[in-house]
Amino acid sequence: MGWHKRTNTLQGNTMEHYTTPVPRSQRPARSDENGDTIGAPVNPEEPSRAELLATIQGSRVALEGKIETVAVEMNLLRADLRKVSDKVRVAEGSIVELQTEVGALRKQMAQANSTVGRLEARLEDAEGRSWRNKRAGTGLRSQSGDTTGRNNGGSVYRFGWGRDVELG
Repeated sequence: MGWHKRTNTLQGNTMEHYTTPVPRSQRPARSDENGDTIGAPVNPEEPSRAELLATIQGSRVALEGKIETVAVEMNLLRADLRKVSDKVRVAEGSIVELQTEVGALRKQMAQANSTVGRLEARLEDAEGRSWRNKRAGTGLRSQSGDTTGRNNGGSVYRFGWGRDVELG
């Protein structure tokens, strides 16, 4: 027991207080130069500071290894992505070329359809004229000499463009 000087910082006054000594077990713990607590009760379940540092260091090394592994895998994936990107560019170029070819083929098809249409129209027109001529009895020559257009029992008629048609 003894007197203890204490300063009241709010008012700036120094006052003397009578205090009782605090037992050692209740005093705040002090640390040595390694950071270990001096005089604190030791809990056997709690790891020491050295064990904690070793665990942290081991975890750090393990994480650094994982980071390196992930970095290597990421670089491999980037390389694969570049290869795939190159293949995609080539494929896109091929697609454009094929689309150009398809466009040209469609244009040729349209021209061919137009030509076929004109030829069909000419053929229909020629056939129409020949059948009109047959009905009228002109323009048809049979091998039997009949120009009336009647079927003389299987006569072969020769149309103007040289095609033989057997009637009957």
